[in-house]
Amino acid sequence: MTEPNSSDSTAPLNEKQQEELAVSLESESPQIPLQRSDLHTRFMVGRVRERVTQWTAQGPAAAGIPRAHGPLEKINVIPGILAVPTHDEDGEKIRFAKKALFRALRSLPVTDDANPWPSPESAAAVITQFVPILPPPAVRWTDVASDRVMSLLAFQGLASHRLEPLEADKGGAAYAVDLSWMHAFPVRPGLEPYGACAYFGADRTLLRVYTAHDDSTHHPGDASWEDAKWRWRCALFAAVTVADHLAATHFLASNVLVTVTREQLPENHPLRRLLKAFGYGAVDVNLDAGLMLAPEGGLAHRLFSFTYGGLSRCLLRGFETTKFQTFPQAIAAKRVDALGDAFPYATDGLALYEIFRTYAQEYFDIFYPGESVVRDSAVRAWWQGIVACAPTLALGPLNKAQQVLDLLTHLMFTVTGFHGQVGHVVPYLLDPQFITTKIRAGSRMSDIQATVQVLNLTALTALEQPPLIGDYSHLFLEQDKERVTAAFRRYQQALIKLSRDIDERNRHREQPFQTFNPTVLDTSVST
Repeated sequence: MTEPNSSDSTAPLNEKQQEELAVSLESESPQIPLQRSDLHTRFMVGRVRERVTQWTAQGPAAAGIPRAHGPLEKINVIPGILAVPTHDEDGEKIRFAKKALFRALRSLPVTDDANPWPSPESAAAVITQFVPILPPPAVRWTDVASDRVMSLLAFQGLASHRLEPLEADKGGAAYAVDLSWMHAFPVRPGLEPYGACAYFGADRTLLRVYTAHDDSTHHPGDASWEDAKWRWRCALFAAVTVADHLAATHFLASNVLVTVTREQLPENHPLRRLLKAFGYGAVDVNLDAGLMLAPEGGLAHRLFSFTYGGLSRCLLRGFETTKFQTFPQAIAAKRVDALGDAFPYATDGLALYEIFRTYAQEYFDIFYPGESVVRDSAVRAWWQGIVACAPTLALGPLNKAQQVLDLLTHLMFTVTGFHGQVGHVVPYLLDPQFITTKIRAGSRMSDIQATVQVLNLTALTALEQPPLIGDYSHLFLEQDKERVTAAFRRYQQALIKLSRDIDERNRHREQPFQTFNPTVLDTSVST
């Protein structure tokens, strides 16, 4: 086990090298008005565009047959808590992340340039330059500062998974999305802390917003109302990106799945073959996240307002608060039955979850009838490996086949559908008045640097990868292959039908909800 930089003798860039780099960047992206001194962001603009334009879209065939199993070399991202493997059997995607120059760039000072956009139109002109290297947005958001959009964010947008029911709220609220806990995480000088809670009525109406930085509650019509909504939207994006996407989905669910599967399940084990598509490229993307996003001076540290200590605590929040819970259990806890399809996160998500559960059950019926899976020594080692790697999940001892089925379904759903919920963020980034990553007093618009930084990261993590709907039958064992292939085809047909159902539902929804539409999902977190 090594630290990301423990064997790295790369020296920080000295003043002369920084000036040479600044000169070399002069001809790159001259229309993007970044500060000359912001070498890190300017360097990333060119490297990201180069990587995306040279990328070849990957299809199902890219997921190769498992080749080996056993202990994997790892690096520590958070010592004692998080380690990621260093070699992906499916190859590398972002090679520059491993190069000495990129490591040296992490040593550059973390700067927060406050230069504002002269106007929304000037911001739009620069954002348009990024559109060709961004995935097409599945949903278009308009009137982004309105109370209506705040409600849509909570009930069919980026905050849906964080919606919580309330009991006997004095202000008449039935639901809340509480991000006030973020106020505990320190931010850099000159930037405002995160932390806010939005309250909604049973009819989804936004009733009030609490802001933690000044311990105040704001209502429609207050002079502070628009600022309070802005702070909540910005806190939402930071919480979802760092705690829910990076920590809980990539570093916890996906990393544990692919690491333990490769270490404990032989390459020709039926469960290894089932999970191969859902772990495609995950080692490489999680390693890149460990090298590029999570370290001090990395992209996440620069992108958000947190000090490095604050960023680390937000990451840990994603680990510490993630307990094992099936998606139906999570939805039941939200008590949203009365909302019906006005809460499509439940409608579409439950349908997708059921498709995964049925597929996993049919696969089990072929290889592990009855309770036989519990007696499989490799499966027991796999289960114990997950328990050891992710104790916060509180899985407990393996006694019933249903436990394996539930965990498998949960992991398959998490690295596909839930990853879409927390990771498909392009629709929220096309208007700098919708969200930003750094809150500044007196401003309700993303600054130039923050806008470019988040577009860089989004483009880099949106390389086209193997889709959820596709032919992965080459991964199956020859044993009972005809039955397995038939089950796989039924699974694929169910995904196609769900896509059509969602398209039909979206015709009648206040705003389309595409999060769980199989046609926009990848088969893993490989982006």
